Amino acid sequence: MLIHVVRHAHAGVRSEWHDDDERRPLTERGTKQAAAIADALADAEVDAVWSSRYVRCRQTVEPLADRRGLEVVDHPDLAEGAYGTDALDALLAAADQGIAVVACSHGDVIPDLVAAAVRRGATLDGPAVPRKADRYELVVRKGAVTEIRHVPRPRV
Repeated sequence: MLIHVVRHAHAGVRSEWHDDDERRPLTERGTKQAAAIADALADAEVDAVWSSRYVRCRQTVEPLADRRGLEVVDHPDLAEGAYGTDALDALLAAADQGIAVVACSHGDVIPDLVAAAVRRGATLDGPAVPRKADRYELVVRKGAVTEIRHVPRPRV
């Protein structure tokens, strides 16, 4: 089974946003990246779409969820500031139930998640820190991540 972990698409510069950071939306470039991510995962096995509650994360996976007829479910373990180990455990629990998840999170949570999987024995093909709109394919076998494949952000 594959779990897809996506870093949110381009959302501008945090220091230039003068409202609650949870409400910072994708830029036009980010919207194009989100559409390209949906295209790339159009034929993937996807049973659930999880996201950080932050608008930029939700907007990154909404095109995929819409295409698949799924709801985007806010998951607290994917929010900025959460622990990557908790996110990994939640994703593995879903995989144990046969649920293939696409999850969108942030640049602090995802590297922690990747590091936790590597500490548990997974191999990593690619960088441990994703750029915006990059994603990882986590190969799950017998309840553990065995391989992590980096997929570079779409060129838009």
